[in-house]
This record gives sequence, C-alpha cells and structure tokens, in this order.
Amino acid sequence: MSRRQGARAQGSLGRRLTLIIMLVFGFYLLSASLFVYVMFSQYAGLAGAVGGHFERAMIAAELTRDAETIAAEVYELLVGNDRSVSAGNRRVENLTSLYQATRNRLEQQGTDVSQADTMILDRWQTPFFGSLERLNERLRAEQALQGEQLQQMDDLFVLLSQVSDLEAGNGTLPLPEQRFFGPALAALGYAAAVLSAERPGHIDQLERYSRQRLRELAKIELTRPSFIALRDRLEQQLPRVFNSRLPLLRHARATLATARQTRVLAQKLTSAVFNYHQRLKAEAEQALHEQQTLMQRSLAGLLAASLMLFLITLVATFYIRRAIIQRINHLSQAMQSHGKGCPVPIPTGGDDEISRMGATFEVFVNARASAEQQLEQANLHLQAMNQSLQRLSEVDELTQIANRRCFDRHLEAEWRRAQREQRSLGLVMADIDYFKRFNDEYGHQLGDECLHRIARVLAGQLHRQGDMVARYGGEEFIVLLPELELWQARHVARRLLKAVRELNIEHGQSEHGIVTLSLGVAATVPDQEDRVEDLVGRADKALYSAKEQGRNRVCVAPPEDRAGN
Repeated sequence: MSRRQGARAQGSLGRRLTLIIMLVFGFYLLSASLFVYVMFSQYAGLAGAVGGHFERAMIAAELTRDAETIAAEVYELLVGNDRSVSAGNRRVENLTSLYQATRNRLEQQGTDVSQADTMILDRWQTPFFGSLERLNERLRAEQALQGEQLQQMDDLFVLLSQVSDLEAGNGTLPLPEQRFFGPALAALGYAAAVLSAERPGHIDQLERYSRQRLRELAKIELTRPSFIALRDRLEQQLPRVFNSRLPLLRHARATLATARQTRVLAQKLTSAVFNYHQRLKAEAEQALHEQQTLMQRSLAGLLAASLMLFLITLVATFYIRRAIIQRINHLSQAMQSHGKGCPVPIPTGGDDEISRMGATFEVFVNARASAEQQLEQANLHLQAMNQSLQRLSEVDELTQIANRRCFDRHLEAEWRRAQREQRSLGLVMADIDYFKRFNDEYGHQLGDECLHRIARVLAGQLHRQGDMVARYGGEEFIVLLPELELWQARHVARRLLKAVRELNIEHGQSEHGIVTLSLGVAATVPDQEDRVEDLVGRADKALYSAKEQGRNRVCVAPPEDRAGN
C-alpha cells in the first residue's frame, strides 16, 4: 500500500511538470509558426523588390573589399621585415584573380555600369596590376641578394667557429699564432656589423677598419698551416661581404619606391570601386525604405504573440519556482550548511521526491555525525601516541634531557641560521672525570643517579631560549649556545663547572674527592665553506686538552685562523 502511495506521489509532481512544459512548448510552436510565416512573406516581398539592388551592392562591396585587400597586401610587402616572395606572389595573384572574378560577376548581374564608371575602373586597374608585376620582379631579385647575404653570414659564422677552435689551444701556441686572434676577431666583427649597416658612410668606415686588421694579419709571420689557411680564407671572404652590402641596400630602396607607387595606385583603384559601391548602396537603401511600413505591421502582430508567450511563461515560471525551486534551494542550503559544519533543520515535509531526498540526506547526516565523533576520538588518541613517540625519540631515557639525535638536529638548524645571519655559535663539550672508576667503586645504580643529577644541574644553568644541553655519549654532555662569542661561552662553561662542583657528589677514586667535569669550549662565526663537524672537533680537542692538563677545568679552543684557510 505504501509503495502505491509513493508511486502516486511521485507521479503527481511529474505530471504537473509535464503539463506545464507541454503548454509552454505548444504555445511556443504556435508563435514560432506564425513568426516563420510572417518572415517568409516579408522575405518574398523583399526579394522581389530589392533583391537585384542588394545583390549588386553586395558584389560591389566584395569588389571594394578585394581592392582593399590587395592594397593591404602591398602595404604588408612595403613594411614587412621578412619578405617571402613566393608566398607574396601567390597571395597577390590569388587576390587579383578574385578581384577579376568579382568584377565579371558584377557585369553578369545585368548591372547598368556606366561608361564613365568603366573608364575610371579600367584607368586605375591596368597600371595597378602592371605595377604589381614590377614589384614582384624586384622582390625576387631582392630575395636572391638576401640569400647571398645569408650565405655570407653562414660563412662568417664558420670562420668565427674556426677561430674559436684555434683559440682554445692558445696557451701552447707560438707567439705569432697567439697574436693572430685579436686582428682576426676584430675583422670578423667589422664584417658582421656591416650586415646590419644602413648608411654607405658607415659601410666604408667598417670596410677600412676590416682592411686594416687584414693588413695586420698579413704582417704576422705564421708558422702553422691551419692558421695560414684561415688567414687566406679571411682575406678572400671578408671583401665579398663588404662588396655585396651596397647593392642590396640600393635594390631595397628601389623596391620600396616601387611598392609606394603600387600602394598609391591601389588606393586610387579602391577609391573608384568604393564610389561605385556607394551609388549601388544608395539604390538598395531606397528600395529597403519602401518595405519598412509593411514590416512594421508584421512586427506588431509578432509583438502581440510574443507578449502572450511571455505571460504564459511567467505564470509557469512562478509556479515552478514556488512548488519546486524554492524547496530544492531550501534543501540545498541545508546541505551546504551541514557541509560547512553548521547543522540546521533539514526540510522533510511533504510526500514527493524532494521530501524523500531530505529524509535520505537526514539519515546520511546522522550517520556522518556519528562517524565524525568516532574519528575525533581516534585522532585524539593518535595525537597522544605521536607526542609520546616524539618524546621517546628525542629524550634520553636515563637523564631526561635531549639525546644526541635531537641535539644534532638542533645543531644543524642553528648552524644554518648562524651562516645566514653571520652570528657566532658557541659549543661546550663536557666529560665526567674518572666516571668509570666511579661506577667500579659505587656501582652502576649510583652511576646512573650521578648522570641524572649532573644532567639536571647542567640544564638548570641554561636560561636563554635556544640554549640546549644533551647527552652526547656515556658520560659526555654537549651544550649548544647560539649567538654567544668565545669568551661568553667560556663564562657559561665555568658556571657549569662550578655548579657540578657544588653538587659535592663523593668520588673516592678522584684526587679531588668529588665528581668534577672537564670542559672544552669552541665558538665560530661560520662561513658558507665551513662545516659543523669542524666546530665539534675543535670543542672535542679543547676537552682533550682539559683532561691532559689535570681535569676539573675549562679549556678554550684557539680562534680559527681565517687567513690560513
């Protein structure tokens, strides 16, 4: 029974939407049919009245466009830096054929082309196309000269490569061959510069400089055949470069003059064609104006039909918005709020598809809330475990201070910061005097307690943020003192020694009667080439010196000799 009720509820919303869509679409078809009928009628009348004028005006416009395009192509050839003669010829020939075909179409349309218009068009058309032929011939000749210049550029590059290859062995060459490279490179430079020179005076000046360098090369008494052969090639090739530059410049100027003349003729041809197009356009506009009244009446009927379609669509839209869209938007906003973590009531009222979507989403939200609660508990437990593991990995189990792994990581970070900021970094290494004897005398349990007490007192003497003490080995400790110079680190070391003495831990196997420390101090302002291992090694050597001098003391590593490095 519930399934049949659900099917009826589901079908009711679908049937209402179907009826609304069919109503709107049916009226739309009716309006479209009316519109097509009116437009067809207008088209038939317009084609009969102004078809001939409009067609002729369009063909005349095409003729004007073709003339303008040909003029634009000529202008492109005039100002273009990279002229492709073959491509330019093909484009101009194609546009010329297109222009002639358009004019033939214009004459075939039965247009009353006056004799005056024909004379004006022919007057500029014939000399213009003749000028195009002359421009193409000059461009082909210019391309040939440019090809020769490109070949000369390649030859210069080959010569420069040969000079560079010979210069690579400059250290083992005789003195005449070593003197060869300066004039040779200078002559090549002048030859390369002339390829971009635009003034004859500049070309003559570069040629004089190049000849002067070639004369210098000729005076050098070369002994190796490769150098002699290269000098001969320079004497042959460089004059060709200078001799070919002036003809290319003169030919380029002649080409530009021809292109300017062609451009002027193209403008005059375009102007004549455009005037003819304007006359045909005026005739077409007059014919169009006569159809305007009839079109206004037709448009009034279409406006009424469109207004009726608009009202029906408005009513349908209002119903769909109220019955469907607003409910879907309400449900969507509730879903988005839940997605952002802001729970709001989920709309589940009604008995249709939208209400069932809300009920389904409510079940999903409840399940998700339960899962998120369980996940949060699991994350808290995991964070606690991670903190415990982090502590175990970086804290010495016996002394409860940082272990060597943790110290090495902090030392590397402070070393890089000291290099970057060029600040001093201090280091103190400490070793318990005769600790093995202490273990043998009092046992390992008291030895562990001794290590724990010394670690606590050492950590208690460090008050600055960034200072760090760590267990470095069995009975060895190491202290990191960022931004402290050597004398400051020595002061801290003496304070540490005094603090351990004041613990007054009995040690019968030491000549001092109590547990003492030997300390080595080192400090440096590291450069980029320094290594952190060198600083640790210097502190270790200072510790060794303290032990050799009788223990229970502080020894300072001598400052680095930067000049020696």
